[in-house]
Amino acid sequence: MGAAFRLLVLADIHYAPSEADAADAPPERRCTFGLELVRRAIADARLRGGFDAIALLGDLLNNGHLPTAANALTDLRDALALAAPDTPLLITPGNHDGDAGLVYAIFDARPGLHEIGGYRFIVFADSYDAADRCTRRDEDRRLLQRLAQEPGGPIVALQHNPLYPPIESDYPYMLTRSADVLRDYAEAQVLLSLSGHYHAGQPLTLRHATAYVTVPALAEAPFSYALVTLQGHEALVETRRLRLADAPALVDSHIHTEFGYCAQDVRSGPAIERARTLGLAGVCLVEHAPQLYCLSDDFFEGRHIAHPALWRTEEHNRAPAYRQALAPLRSPFVRVGLEVELDADGELTLHDEDREWPDLLLGAVHFFPEDFTGLSAARLAQLFMQATEGLLAADVDVLAHPWRIFRWARQPVPTELYGPVAQALAQTRTATEINFHGNDPAPDFLAECLSRGVKIALGSDAHWLFEVGALNPHLDLLRRVAGTDDVGRFLLYP
Repeated sequence: MGAAFRLLVLADIHYAPSEADAADAPPERRCTFGLELVRRAIADARLRGGFDAIALLGDLLNNGHLPTAANALTDLRDALALAAPDTPLLITPGNHDGDAGLVYAIFDARPGLHEIGGYRFIVFADSYDAADRCTRRDEDRRLLQRLAQEPGGPIVALQHNPLYPPIESDYPYMLTRSADVLRDYAEAQVLLSLSGHYHAGQPLTLRHATAYVTVPALAEAPFSYALVTLQGHEALVETRRLRLADAPALVDSHIHTEFGYCAQDVRSGPAIERARTLGLAGVCLVEHAPQLYCLSDDFFEGRHIAHPALWRTEEHNRAPAYRQALAPLRSPFVRVGLEVELDADGELTLHDEDREWPDLLLGAVHFFPEDFTGLSAARLAQLFMQATEGLLAADVDVLAHPWRIFRWARQPVPTELYGPVAQALAQTRTATEINFHGNDPAPDFLAECLSRGVKIALGSDAHWLFEVGALNPHLDLLRRVAGTDDVGRFLLYP
């Protein structure tokens, strides 16, 4: 049996570029979040095993009949291209999408047969009447019948409206003439049928040799997508939720703000809103302390570490403005912190007046007094250990994204340091962080920490709003290493 093929499936995005364009949508449908939800789903899927192609199962837009439809489709196309460049894309229009020809033109896509990864994907663009009743065209039925007689890989059918099992409703969820189409699928030995439209979704249901799945809507909580794994003539479909489950209670302890030089579109207020929408138990808004103290170039070139006077001066100090802006946001749900480093003098990059008020101090290794890009592996490990020991001695609460500096330096992580660092964390009662932002968390190091009772902080390290609260990969890793789903006792709650 060959390698598995993985298809990321998004249904019912219902994107609207403005509240005015979403005026006819029910309140539970988060239309204006459409682009962000797409980016969240792609990022989540990529960190949890990846994918080979993406399928959009219709209702890309909330109202494709508006004058803004072309621009909205272009927004969606560009978001997909940015998040998953060069990824094969399969699209079937839905009843909300308006002109199917416009959809295909903007995405440079088409219905019909697509042969990818040894599978034959048939994308159906079914027809709709004024009452939203959906019918399979005779020529499309004949296409399937013809392909079934030709040699090729297993067949996967994609359409917007469900076929099976029946949905009892006055609204026309089901494809008309479904009995005929079901017979077509059985005779063609279709491996898998994927549909959207019915926002609640329906789990995999077998009928004859065909598996039928209705993928839940991305646009409504719990903001679900599907990951289809195909291997030979077997199909596994996993529905994943972007909204976090109630247990264990999760806190995103590392979210950046509008004060960061490295911030993209992240902003404190919207970040808090996202966290509540996604079911978090709390957040910690965190900013790089030296970014608040010095100029952007001095930070990103690491000059503030080699030349401590750059961060110690008051000339460029924005920390008072940071405190003033974030203080009103503090609550039992919202904590505020700082991300600090160790400079060439072995001092924490933290002004005296900023030592007491933070709820959380994250200690990080971003730079050394000397350029790390040309260092030997041994020297890099030595400097890392010195910086880490200094941070722990300075009483930081969390060691942020440990080992990331080695990825930046393109050097192997010194696994022989896992035990000593974990022991030092345990002795100083400092938590460590699971962080996927430009970082590959080390499961063996995490195991060393858990065996010593080190608490674990989950940090998105969000610089974009779509990253806020994206903790499913963190939770997967912690559960896998801990060997249990009951991981609440291991977590740090700032």
